[in-house]
Amino acid sequence: MLVQTPSRICKADFASWEREKQSVIRRIIRNEDHTGHLKTVTEIMLDESGSFEWAVPENSTLLILMLYGKIRISGFRKIISPEEVFTLKSTGISKIRIKNYLRAEKTDFLMIELQPLQPENTFFTEKLQIGKRNILFPVSEKLEFPNFIGLYEGRQEQVYALRPEKTIFGMVINGAFEFQNRLLETRDSIILHGIENLEFEALSENALIVFFEI
Repeated sequence: MLVQTPSRICKADFASWEREKQSVIRRIIRNEDHTGHLKTVTEIMLDESGSFEWAVPENSTLLILMLYGKIRISGFRKIISPEEVFTLKSTGISKIRIKNYLRAEKTDFLMIELQPLQPENTFFTEKLQIGKRNILFPVSEKLEFPNFIGLYEGRQEQVYALRPEKTIFGMVINGAFEFQNRLLETRDSIILHGIENLEFEALSENALIVFFEI
């Protein structure tokens, strides 16, 4: 029998979006939510050729996960596409400008801000590895916390063992999952506290999920 654990679910259907010049923003997790090493999770959709400025606080790790489209980040030459993940680690306060590289299409991405265990100044661009279906792969090898992404066929089940008494943040990028006996659909997210084993099942084809131990 699966024991229900304390949780907080953020349903995408009830989310509010804020217009900021050339973008719309959905603030999924905020600083004041006090969720362990996870500080903020924000979904940003840029207008065609639009741009957005993000303030990076001191001693932080910022991960950008593309959902669709392409972006260019100020100070970095490489164009970031959905097949890649960008990670910025910073010890000081800074500001980055993110521009939609596409002139005729919108761009959508997640900004995940974490409190690092060992702050440093560096950045990485990694290929997003999803080699096979129904298997979890790291979102980024550069993070200090376990993090995974997986593409699943319908009715596939899996159990993931966490470190003792950890909190987990999960988000369905596409499709539907039963996540620790709770229904999550596209762009829904959840925070679960104090669990030892995470049980989830894909309820649709090509269901894509990400989660982080925090």
